[in-house]
Parts: sequence; structure tokens; C-alpha cells
Amino acid sequence: MIDYKIARIAGGQAISYMKQYHYSQGCHNGPSPCYGLFDNGELIGVCAFAVPCSERVRASVFGEEHKSRVTELHRLHIQDCTPKNTESWFIARCLKLLKTDKPEIWAVISFSDLTAGHTGVIYRAANAYFLGATRKMRFYYDNSGRLRHPRQCGVNIKEREAVAMGWQPVWRDSKYRYLWLLPSNRRNRKELINAAKYDLTGVCT
Repeated sequence: MIDYKIARIAGGQAISYMKQYHYSQGCHNGPSPCYGLFDNGELIGVCAFAVPCSERVRASVFGEEHKSRVTELHRLHIQDCTPKNTESWFIARCLKLLKTDKPEIWAVISFSDLTAGHTGVIYRAANAYFLGATRKMRFYYDNSGRLRHPRQCGVNIKEREAVAMGWQPVWRDSKYRYLWLLPSNRRNRKELINAAKYDLTGVCT
């Protein structure tokens, strides 16, 4: 791999980057932690973790009592100038940094957007567990053309409320769901697999 550097960056910098380069044109309001990929000091990629919008999603991994142990790989983008396999290389190293910066986290969940043509190939290459597909959901395009999740700032947005704000409803295809486990010295991978609500024993990584 070219001599790239990875460093933690501020959430505001990650948000600005995603608004400029990510297809969604948006990002979680408070992503943390966020990591930047640098080439000779130039920011060419960002991996941003964040609390999932849905409490149900957080609780789905280890149950309600351990939902705080789960975070989401919320946004990932790397410039096209990078070599093949840079994405999976970057993810793997960001997960290692996350273990150090947030040792209370046991697992990371992420989703690939089939509507945008993303099937999660790079997640598989980064040894994520594939957990199947979600159901189709109604999202919204706001007045600036940004795609909005139906849950904003912890509040579910009803269609009539969205239309009243001038947002345009749009149905999105299913998303593929992926999971990484982050075992530590005190909690090994086997313990996390046994604690998970998903049956991971027969799931490919």
C-alpha cells in the first residue's frame, strides 16, 4: 500500500467531507470517532462511526441491555485515485483504532445501500459477517436534494410531516447488513459470538 497515513479527525471535518464527496450528500450530526486517510497531508478518505439512528438496530446485536456496546460504520468514502483494496485496508485499520479509542464497543454494524448499487463487497473483503437484507423503507429528499432517513435526531418523521416540510418521499430498496466483532483481551471472539442475538456460527465473513 502507498505510504498513506491514518489519523483521527474532528466530526465537523468528516461531515464537510461527506457533504462534498459522499453520494448521500449528508452525514450523522455527531459522528464519533472519525478517521481520515491522508496522502502527503491531503485528506483523501474518511471513515466515520456514529450511534445508529435506530435503537432497535443497536439492540438487535446483543440485546437491549448491551445496546450501548454497538456502534455503526456510518459513512465511508475514499477518492478514486487510490489503489485497489484501499477501502478494505482502511476499514481494517480504522476498526483497530476504534478498539483503542472506544474500548467499550463490542461490535460495529454497517449497511450497504442496494439502491445506490452498493452490495458490500469491500465489507466482505474486510472480514465482516453478512447478516442478510433489511426490508425496503421510505426515505425522503429534502429541499436541497439531500437524502434523509425517516428518523431524524431520535424522532420518527411521518410522511405527512415530511410533505409539510416540502420533503419528497421515496422508496429505497433493501440494504445488506454487515457486522464486525471487536474482541478485547478480557472478552474474546467466541464470547461475543455466543452473546450475539444473530447466529454467527454459520455466517461467512
